[in-house]
Amino acid sequence: MITDLSTPPPSAEPTSRLRSRLRDDVIALAMAAAQDGAIEALSMREVSRRLGVSPGAIYRHFQDREAILKAVAEAGFALLGERFKAAMPAGSAARDGADALARFEELALAYVTFARTHYGLWRLMFGPYGCDFQFQDPAKAPTYQWLGRSLSELRDFGVIGGATPQDQYFVWTAIHGFSDLQALPREGAGDVEPSARTQARLCLRALGRAADPPRVDRSAS
Repeated sequence: MITDLSTPPPSAEPTSRLRSRLRDDVIALAMAAAQDGAIEALSMREVSRRLGVSPGAIYRHFQDREAILKAVAEAGFALLGERFKAAMPAGSAARDGADALARFEELALAYVTFARTHYGLWRLMFGPYGCDFQFQDPAKAPTYQWLGRSLSELRDFGVIGGATPQDQYFVWTAIHGFSDLQALPREGAGDVEPSARTQARLCLRALGRAADPPRVDRSAS
């Protein structure tokens, strides 16, 4: 019996799919290394060795180690975006001021929790390989835009007085700094939720409530 070698056996995968999977495998490996705090020791050669492929196969997808780290940072922001989407589903809107406040607190809690549970990845994301991606290209800043949406809801319902870009940056820096401090590995770290919600409300208090509309004196009319 002569086997037809012109078509691959059913179990074989197309080369394009294998190559696509290799790229995903490289990112997954590097994300795990970042999470374990071992990203600094991860070289292109080490990646190829651990995945059982030639270094040339890795270079088909990534020009250098820096390109891998940037891809990991981008994947990290996508993962954080999924957490935000759970707190504020895309296309949804707050029903009233109380709901807008609850959504904002959930957003802040998702941020703080992500930092604590993905500390190694978090450090990479907000290092030199991720910050440019997140803040210098508006088309690639979905996680930061979520905060702007939330603050706009709060302003529209009169919970805060403003939602300017400066207000947004202030709130982000306050919650980010809090997240970074809470994420530091330490003994006896308890439930972060109560303090995260308190921090979120303190940020809004700093922005101030919306001014009451001026009263019109109709006694003379």
